[in-house]
Amino acid sequence: MVDFPLKKLMLLLLLVSLVLVPVKPACSACAVDPDVSLAITKFSWAFSPKTGMFKLDAEVLNVSEWDVVEPGIAVALYDSAGKELDSNVARSRVKRIRPGERAPVQLVMELARIPGAVKVLPFQGIAGT
Repeated sequence: MVDFPLKKLMLLLLLVSLVLVPVKPACSACAVDPDVSLAITKFSWAFSPKTGMFKLDAEVLNVSEWDVVEPGIAVALYDSAGKELDSNVARSRVKRIRPGERAPVQLVMELARIPGAVKVLPFQGIAGT
């Protein structure tokens, strides 16, 4: 029989226990607020200082158990000092999405100044979500 020093035996037990202990995933599924029907799953924007054109592309996902009518996003644009430059609502060309379905949303606006911050919220029908 091989004689292991106590330190080596303890290290071996530690390594074996690390391998055998189940580990939770770093991120499990997100909890969904029952009052929220849409989640923004993709979002990007660009601004051209030469033309003043602001373009936003987004995608919303129906996370509810019912159809969402008129899915879209509400957008507020702020300058670097936090003053609101403009706000708008953009709706998808897709008029209704079922649970688990996605819809693209696009918004194009002309701005007088470069936005310092863009705030985006999911929006549906007449009321925000």
